[in-house]
Amino acid sequence: MWRLTRPFAIYFFLLLLLVPINTYAEEFKVEAGQSIQRAVDSSRNGDTILISPGLYKESVMINKEVSIKGEKGAIIDGGGRGNVIIVTASNIVIDGLTIQNSGSGQEDSGIHIKKADRNVIQNNILKNVQNGIYLANSNENKLLGNSITSNKSHFSKRGNGIHIFKGGGHFLKGNEIESVQDGIYFDFTSGIQVSENHVGESRYGMHFMFSDEILAERNHVEKNVTGFMVMDSAHIDFIQNKVTDHFHFRGYGILIYETKNVLVEGNEILRNSTGLSLEYGVNTSIKRNQIAANQVGLEFMGKNENNTFSENNFIGNVVQSKISGEDMRLDDGVKGNYWDDYSSFDLSGDGVGEEAYKAGSLYDRLLRKQPYWQFFFESPSIKLWTKAEALFPSFGAADVYDARPLVEPVTMFQETEQHSKDRLMPGLIGILFVVFSIFVIVKGRKL
Repeated sequence: MWRLTRPFAIYFFLLLLLVPINTYAEEFKVEAGQSIQRAVDSSRNGDTILISPGLYKESVMINKEVSIKGEKGAIIDGGGRGNVIIVTASNIVIDGLTIQNSGSGQEDSGIHIKKADRNVIQNNILKNVQNGIYLANSNENKLLGNSITSNKSHFSKRGNGIHIFKGGGHFLKGNEIESVQDGIYFDFTSGIQVSENHVGESRYGMHFMFSDEILAERNHVEKNVTGFMVMDSAHIDFIQNKVTDHFHFRGYGILIYETKNVLVEGNEILRNSTGLSLEYGVNTSIKRNQIAANQVGLEFMGKNENNTFSENNFIGNVVQSKISGEDMRLDDGVKGNYWDDYSSFDLSGDGVGEEAYKAGSLYDRLLRKQPYWQFFFESPSIKLWTKAEALFPSFGAADVYDARPLVEPVTMFQETEQHSKDRLMPGLIGILFVVFSIFVIVKGRKL
């Protein structure tokens, strides 16, 4: 029997480490009438399973590192029982499938991921499912470009579009979610980025409970009961989202309750029953938002501490603010906000009005107790009352004010970008017109 010398044995061992683990990865093709589960059971880590068009009536358990890719028309139907797909392995891919008819239990889902990390779920259609995608005790998964709808019952009987329970580090982008209970539910989770998703026709667009360190940017939530609901959470950033058309009688664009360290910047908060509401909010920074055309623009309830407002536009709200609770200052000491019902002057020319803007007028406060006073909105008597309150501040019961009110609306980033495009288009048309004119003149001379 021959024996390896020690140096040669070391080289041989290092060479083995360089051999790719998935050298023998295979590709399986599942045709209509065959079982997807049987293909998964026959596969090994690194294999790919291609699903041909057809209806596959089965539930699938994925417990190894495989990629499942559906061709157009590949449908997995759970038959109304339990989860349609359960994932317990990490590093899997589910791409391009239609997944339908889960059970109606509380955690039944189109795709249920349990204690599994770094998976990619993309370009799938999930319909008539209790929950769309349920992530439990998992980390660093990517959910990209999925379309999710629940069943046709009242939202109180549906599950959530995407439910994230514990774990974290996920990335959610470009998902279309509609007709569920809550679009995306963050439940005891942290470290998540959620970008460019759309949620509509549900209870809450996004629901944050006992969660922290979440970035929500460039999402569009519309026509839900409430757009963003934040409770008992911390370090939540809302950047450049559109929050529109939440006209339920108890609906809000953004509702922040018993939460600290929130940033609300560059958002469009338009046409909601109440645009932005703070109740027991701490260290909230609200700047450069467009808060317009709401029934109530800004609401404070309870005690709110260390919150700053600057360079927001409050335009066309039926009632600018409803105040209940502690006194508060609505500027950062340098700049305040633009209020379209502010009537003082800028004598120094620095863009800041000479008098403080008083929020939460006595009329606004009375509306909380006597809503039918809304009938007198913009009436001559209310205008006279508001003017008298401005001249004699002691009339007002609230001490919530903006000491540095802006006399011109703030130009938002989105507006700047749009205006640049608006200016670019006439310029291009003009250049084309000039080129065409020169061409006609030159051709005319030659004829």
